[in-house]
Amino acid sequence: MKEKDCFFYIGYSIDKSIRYKAASGGIGSIFIKYLLSTGLYGTAITFNFNKDKCLYEPQLIYDYENYNNCGSIYQDINIIEFIKNNLNNIQKGIIITCMPCQVRAIRKLLSKNNISSFIISFCCSGQTTVEGTWCYYKAIKIKKELIVNMQYRGNGWPSGIQIQLQDGTIIKKSNYSYPWTLIYQSMLFKPKRCFKCVEDISYISDISLADPWLEEYKRLDNIGHTMFIINTEKGENILEEMSNKDLIHIKRSSYQEYYLANGHTIQAKKERQNNKEYIQFLINLCSNSLYKKVFTYNTYTLKVHMFLIRIFHKLYNKK
Repeated sequence: MKEKDCFFYIGYSIDKSIRYKAASGGIGSIFIKYLLSTGLYGTAITFNFNKDKCLYEPQLIYDYENYNNCGSIYQDINIIEFIKNNLNNIQKGIIITCMPCQVRAIRKLLSKNNISSFIISFCCSGQTTVEGTWCYYKAIKIKKELIVNMQYRGNGWPSGIQIQLQDGTIIKKSNYSYPWTLIYQSMLFKPKRCFKCVEDISYISDISLADPWLEEYKRLDNIGHTMFIINTEKGENILEEMSNKDLIHIKRSSYQEYYLANGHTIQAKKERQNNKEYIQFLINLCSNSLYKKVFTYNTYTLKVHMFLIRIFHKLYNKK
């Protein structure tokens, strides 16, 4: 199995600000900061909230001072297309954070153009389009025009959605709470590729990140730890350098712990391989524009949709 060739860890950034602002532990953010400081890579990608468009956009940066440490971004962004359009703006290699499904294509694109890269990926249970977030605003009765900033995670662990309005009001919702859970689980805002994806994590990125959903951390940790996997010799060398410089605190972990922490995602991905007919049905149903318009009208119609989904799931499992 691929995971046998990797090294599993749990740790966090010694920099308290980076650790607190990150989605969980700040390992990804401190890697980006360190790599830019060494001069090994001259470019990285960050994501900034565009209040006029009410969405996150990628941006190339050449100094960590311009990095937006905003936690997780539960919004589907076409990083591959962004890189294609900005190949000429990459200086001395690039550090990239992306989804598991994007790693292989990004490596191929950059290799073809003789651009060195360090790729950070993460455990992924599937993305939502930005329309899913807009549906969330509608569900909690906030107009998009009034939002000046938002983030899905960060500022403690596991944190949650944080929305800042024009009048200075800040709205906070716990991680994975209603009605975001309803919108996410509806799959009506899931990109088509996510329905068939079987990669819970990438074993070809240099480092893969995950939340440590283990009892000891869920019970005691409110700042953040990162569960992560080193997949390449390059990643291993950088980790050793950072550890020797006391930039990070780490301890060895294992695939068994990773499975305990993120088994729900792993099992969901495996189930898709065994229910291909049902998955195709979901793709057709959730991409039907009329159906989607009717059942995303409000939270009540979303709940009706979820009731129907449970019925369809039972019917397909009987076949």
